[in-house]
Amino acid sequence: MVMQEKLDIIRVHDFVGNLGVNLPPVENFWSLGDVTALRDRVDGSFFRSNYERGILLYALVAKHRPMSVLEFGTGRGYGCLCMAWAMRDCGISGMIHTIDMVSSVESIRWPICWNESEGPQVEDLSRSEVWSRAAHPAWLEHVKEWTGYSAAAMREFSGDPVDFAFIDAGHGHRGVRHDFYAALGAAGKRIDILFDDYSFEDVGYGTRKLIQEEVLEHQDASLIITDRRWPGGEKEHYSDASSGMVWINCKNPQYLLDEIQPKFWLGMFNLGYRFWEMQYRLRRILVHKVRLVLHVEHGERIRTAAVRRVLQALRVGHGGSRG
Repeated sequence: MVMQEKLDIIRVHDFVGNLGVNLPPVENFWSLGDVTALRDRVDGSFFRSNYERGILLYALVAKHRPMSVLEFGTGRGYGCLCMAWAMRDCGISGMIHTIDMVSSVESIRWPICWNESEGPQVEDLSRSEVWSRAAHPAWLEHVKEWTGYSAAAMREFSGDPVDFAFIDAGHGHRGVRHDFYAALGAAGKRIDILFDDYSFEDVGYGTRKLIQEEVLEHQDASLIITDRRWPGGEKEHYSDASSGMVWINCKNPQYLLDEIQPKFWLGMFNLGYRFWEMQYRLRRILVHKVRLVLHVEHGERIRTAAVRRVLQALRVGHGGSRG
């Protein structure tokens, strides 16, 4: 097959328009994003980070009507809920299998804006708390949550053959490779795959490296320019086209997997990845225990340069699968 040297590039609004599906009002996506995808900056301000991914996922599900979706990296659930929303609206009796190392009942730091009158704030919330208020109960009938790291979760995976995957967990090269191979391995006769965070920056380097070095030699792909590029967004008129989300439509997953990673080397990679994932899990447990020890009375953390250096050392290797 002839090497494709670059991705086909298209803006998210044009890509969604080409799908030819009916969408709910865009404001409804913004409202859902404000409670499940809002982010904050170090200066205390807040911003809507890539809410277009929800519109894109909704449109892709509505168009391709997948019956078995695999999502690596639930996060706070914006992407998952948008896919479930599309399934309910379009009468698709499918299931979304979403994997995350954080359980649905574990509280995490959560920037959120419940309504404009209250304004945005940061709370400690769990997915189950937010979903119970933000998600239509019928949407959740299409969602099955798997708690754990990617490799461990996939060893237990028992869903139907996957025909759509959204890869948005750890963005390190090793983690993205694993999740991509796992999605192909779990696929049926064909599969559509959407990758988040393709860029030259650290957060997207792993995805970019995988696409450029392994995928494009064997498979056509499109780079969809997202993140505040929707009409009216603060980056609508930005000319940069080096980052976004990558879409591939794979008509023979097993053939693609064999071409990219022959069975022997795939087995060796998976073995090494499981060992790395075990180390990473133990490192996170150690970081958590150190944090507990370093809290003084009333829960105020001891803040010294030495403590920060210890925590930073324990985090070495971060960037593997968050899913």
